[in-house]
Formats: sequence, structure tokens, C-alpha cells
Amino acid sequence: MNKAWYGATLALMLSGCTLPFPFPFNQQPEPEVELKVPNESTQLKAWLDLSDRVSDSNDQQRQQAVAALKNTPHAELKRAVWLSHPKASYSQRQQAQQLFQQHLAKVSTAERQLLSLYQSYNQEMLQQQRQLADRQQQINNLTQKLKELASIDQQINDRKFQE
Repeated sequence: MNKAWYGATLALMLSGCTLPFPFPFNQQPEPEVELKVPNESTQLKAWLDLSDRVSDSNDQQRQQAVAALKNTPHAELKRAVWLSHPKASYSQRQQAQQLFQQHLAKVSTAERQLLSLYQSYNQEMLQQQRQLADRQQQINNLTQKLKELASIDQQINDRKFQE
């Protein structure tokens, strides 16, 4: 019987077939390790939810939210989103821009693409605020010159009236 058994096993091995039972006999299946990596769509949804809260907030709510962001995941990028609100001041926008530049490379590609839109929007708003400040300065200069011209005109009229 042993010769027949060895012969059958050898024939199966030579023919490329597998044994009808697992080999080695005491091998146990490896336990599956489940990694808890946040789903990319979940992360993007969280950023969009934050965006909704930011756009619906008033100045006081934004200040409170920025103060509450200590030691949270992606805190600096969240702070940048809060500071890039459409009604944010120029200095807040500059701070947001610096935060975007420093921390944007640390997130996933999808998050980087989404937050790059916020960074571009913020950059555009900074540029518009600079242009507005320049134009306001020009207006102030022209108003001052008009006042000076009006004063000179008044002096000329006073002299004509006195003569």
C-alpha cells in the first residue's frame, strides 16, 4: 500500500496537479488587518462641509472658529480656509495665503486640488484688495489736488473782488 501511495503522490506532483488537501497541514490563515485610512471622498466632503460653515458664518463666528482650531488634524489649512472668507480683511487674507503655501503639500492630491481653488480665490481677492487700495489712494490724491485748486480759485476770486 505504501508503494501505491508514494506512486500516486509522485504521479500527481509530476503532472502538476495539487494535493487534495492544504500543505503544510498546520498553516493557519493570516488575520486580515484593516487599516483605517479615511476615504478620499469622506475627506473632500469634510472640506466642503467646512466651506459651507465658513460661508454661512459672521465675523464673530469666524473668530471663534479660528481660536478653537488648536491641535486638530489639518488645523493650519482649516485656519487658512476660515481666514480666506470673502469678507476677511487684507491681513487675514495674507495670513491665509501663507498658511496655504506652507501646508498644502502635506495633504492628499485630491485635497490639494480642492484647497488650491481656495488658495487661488484668496490670491485673486488679495490682488483686488491691493488694486482697490491703490485706486482709493489715487482718489484721495485727486481729491486733495481738487481742494487745493478750489482754494487757489477762491483766492483768485477774492482778489478780483477786492480790486
